[in-house]
Amino acid sequence: MVWRDEGNRYNRGKELKINLVSIMIYLYLDESGDLGFDFENKRPSPFFTITVVVVKNIASNQKLKKEVEIVLKRKLNPKKKQKRIITELKWAKTTLEIKKYFFERIKDEDFDIYSITFAKQKVNENLRHKPDRLYNYFVKQLIDRIDFTLIDGGLTIVLDKSKNKEQIKDCNDYIVKNIEGRIPLEVEVNIIHEDSASIKQLQIADMFCYGFYEKYNKSEYHWYDVFKEKIRVDESWFG
Repeated sequence: MVWRDEGNRYNRGKELKINLVSIMIYLYLDESGDLGFDFENKRPSPFFTITVVVVKNIASNQKLKKEVEIVLKRKLNPKKKQKRIITELKWAKTTLEIKKYFFERIKDEDFDIYSITFAKQKVNENLRHKPDRLYNYFVKQLIDRIDFTLIDGGLTIVLDKSKNKEQIKDCNDYIVKNIEGRIPLEVEVNIIHEDSASIKQLQIADMFCYGFYEKYNKSEYHWYDVFKEKIRVDESWFG
């Protein structure tokens, strides 16, 4: 199979005709914290968290998108308060009550959550000057933990667009290298870097990712405890 570089998208093979019994998997990836390491002159985050929301079928993927739109309309942009329209569902812009309301609406959908958090003070000095390499490595660690054995329809990996063209290519190449041998050759694979305002499911990854980050950064469990039933992997790398 040949991988085609399409700017902020990566595609393997020809477009497949997907039927209702095909098993599609969608990965939505977001991060919390930063990859700065100047602890003497600046105030970088003490931790960095990467979270992947794994959606296991087309129906659940569509449902999650719809539920983000519903919560935005009903809870964040009610008719009586439309002076300033909120366009994204973000952890920082929602109360715990709204978060709970949202999770109740999506908890029965077929998705799992995988996350890794590492303490930046413990990162090897050589890697501190290679943040892109460090980021790609931890993305690989998460994807390695996801089971692709039943997939036969397609795999879509969506990342929040925060990289330049060269960084996107390096990230895509790294992901491709590490997943190509784990999925059937006939499976359509797409890697997309897009703004979270355009892809509603990325906003869900943001919501969950901050839950993990707050757990390690502030020992805050209120939101984490709400969605913990959906967690498949929650790893901390502090050593």
